[in-house]
Amino acid sequence: LQFQPNTVTAAMGDTVSFVFMPKNHTVTQSSFAAPCQFLAGGIDSGFQPVAANAAQVPSFTVTVNSTAPLWFYCKQTGHCETGMVFAIN
Repeated sequence: LQFQPNTVTAAMGDTVSFVFMPKNHTVTQSSFAAPCQFLAGGIDSGFQPVAANAAQVPSFTVTVNSTAPLWFYCKQTGHCETGMVFAIN
């Protein structure tokens, strides 16, 4: 399980869209120091369940307000621990 791609470079004002694939995932902000822990006050898409045969899938968009690195993970049990992490900048 992983975000594809697992990193992007974005300028201030850019948007980054996450498209959810089957199963049940999140886009949850963390920090470099604690990549699998929710960053207090951070961004969280909430769980987005998607059926295997779904004709339409949800998406979640993040607006980049700084060029500082942003860290994200999937908070589904075990997903972050097996590498489902993502970085902007």
